[in-house]
Parts: sequence; C-alpha cells; structure tokens
Amino acid sequence: MKKEILYFCTAYSSFVNKDIAIFKKEFTVKSFLFGVKNKYLIPFSFVKQLFFILINIFKADVIVCQFAGYHSFLPAFFAKLFFKPSLIILGGTDCVGFPSIRYGNFQKKILSKFTKWSCQMASHLSPVHESLMLCDYSYQKKDFPKQGLLFFCPKLKTPYTVIYNGYDEKKWFRNSEKKKNTFITVAGGLGMPFTFQLKGIDLLLQIAPYFPDCEFTIIGADETVHLPIQSKNIKPIPPVKNEDLIKFYSEAEFYLQISMSEGFPNALCEAMLCECIPIVSNVGAMPEIVSYCEFILMNRNVIALRDIISKALASDRQMLSRIARNNILKRYPDTKREQALLRLVERMLIL
Repeated sequence: MKKEILYFCTAYSSFVNKDIAIFKKEFTVKSFLFGVKNKYLIPFSFVKQLFFILINIFKADVIVCQFAGYHSFLPAFFAKLFFKPSLIILGGTDCVGFPSIRYGNFQKKILSKFTKWSCQMASHLSPVHESLMLCDYSYQKKDFPKQGLLFFCPKLKTPYTVIYNGYDEKKWFRNSEKKKNTFITVAGGLGMPFTFQLKGIDLLLQIAPYFPDCEFTIIGADETVHLPIQSKNIKPIPPVKNEDLIKFYSEAEFYLQISMSEGFPNALCEAMLCECIPIVSNVGAMPEIVSYCEFILMNRNVIALRDIISKALASDRQMLSRIARNNILKRYPDTKREQALLRLVERMLIL
C-alpha cells in the first residue's frame, strides 16, 4: 500500500502540477489549495485548511508544502505536533525582501513571521537553488546587499537540500523557423504594482527605441494592463497557456529575463530548450543557467543593457541557440529532479 502525502500550495501552476505528478509515482497525494488572492479572505482559508488537516493528518505519512508562507504554517505546526516529517519546497518570493518595490515575503511584516515560523518547524527545506538560502546581491543598490532565507532568518537551523528544477526536452523544442531580430519575455502578474519593475519591463520599454529593427514581445499584458509603450516595435500579448508558449519561444531568437529577483525561472529554461538565446540579469540561478551564453546584465542599467543587446545581435546566433538548448538538456533534465525529490522524501520517512 502506498504511503500518503498531504500537499499544500497556493496555485496549481505547471510547476506545482509537475511536482504532484512526481510524488504520485510512489505516493498517494491529497492536495489542498490555499486561496490568497484576497487578503481579507485568508482567515477563511485558514479555517478550511484546519479542517482538511484534522481530517487527514492521522493517515498521512509526509507533509509537503510548495513554498513557505501563510499556507505552510498550519501544515508545519501539525506535522511537528504529530511527529510527521514535513518538507517545504522554496521557490523564490518566500526567501527574499525588496523594500524598493514592496516585493517578497520578507518585505511584509506578518507574512515574514509566518514564513519564518513555517521554516523553523519544518523537518526539511528544499530550495530550487542555493541563492535562495543566502547570496550577495549587487544588481541594484536600493535594497539589501544580501538576499536569501538565512539572511532574513540567521538563526534558522532546519536542514535543507537544494534540488534544481527539471525540464522535459520532449515537450519543449523549437518547432518553427526563428524570426530575425526578435526578443521575447514572459511576465505573469503584470497587473500587480511591483511586477513592472520586478520583471524588468520598465527596462525593456526603455531599451526598445534603441533597436528599431528589432521586435520585442511581452507576454502577459492583457487589456487590464496599461503599459507606457512609446515604441512601435513593442508587441504586448495577453497571457497564454503554458503549453502554447512553445510557439512564441520557437519563433523568437532571444529571451529576455532582466528581473530584479528570480529563484530558478521556468520560462527562461523552457525558452532555452526552444533555442532562444538568453539575456538575463545577475540574480538568482540565472547566471549559472545561461553559462556559455553569457549575456548577463550585471547592474540594473539601461545603457549596459543596450551594450549587451548589441553584442548579442552581433554574435553567432545559430551556435548560441544550440548551446542554449544543450545547457538545459544536459544539466537540468526533469528526471534528475524527480529522482532527487523522491529520494529526499524516502530519507525523511526513514529518519
């Protein structure tokens, strides 16, 4: 008989669904969706979650939370109370704080406490990259010189295992000819006040006029998002389903990810599998992900970005597009994450 996992998340994204599918290979999985879109309804989500836990905790063997926050507090508390192993998978926003744009769990007083308490009570943590635990931060000077969970919770003693994201080469591949001089970026949540700067959309809008012969596509800009577009070569597109992104990635020559903060960005890796040449900011896992295609914006500066794009346009694009795909193929296959996650949970059950 399969052992049982109680799985807690705040959204059923493609990333979450993939991890659930991994766990279902060896476990029975019961999942709970904690609604956080309206902060005034969070107390009701706590009540619903409490009933779910009380009904299912006794039969559960392991508790898993996707990211830390409000939704991980009760699972971690009851797991500790009933001597059940608990795992929190750390993804990005739960490990950072950026006062300049009011982004990250550790920018919000109450949420930071729930994040900290959750991570203290958990049996184990699994960040998708080392930088989420502690890293120097120099991309821009308005915020902390360091980021990561251990910077904000220096006394944290919970053990952790870094497990990188993994990607399916059979799902993500170039299926059409590239269009010359095309750039693309995907920015979810553009309706939120911090996302415009967080994802570097402000820099993209400033840089586009320097390259009138290039096309810059922004996916995630629906009719409710009013971008201050002043250049005809910027193409805003509403959000599209994850599986439909392959068409846009396949046609674009370059993928821009010039964010102020990232953990291990899925869109970047999926675009690289579709042979997009990456241009990224010096944050999170991105410099490591794009090695050998090193168009890295070290500081948040429009002129520096202009120079990098100029170099990228003068590069051997066919060679770099092949390197981009091979980077992800060799270093971040989905089978590697699957094996590591399952091994980690199995170890937790033994201890």
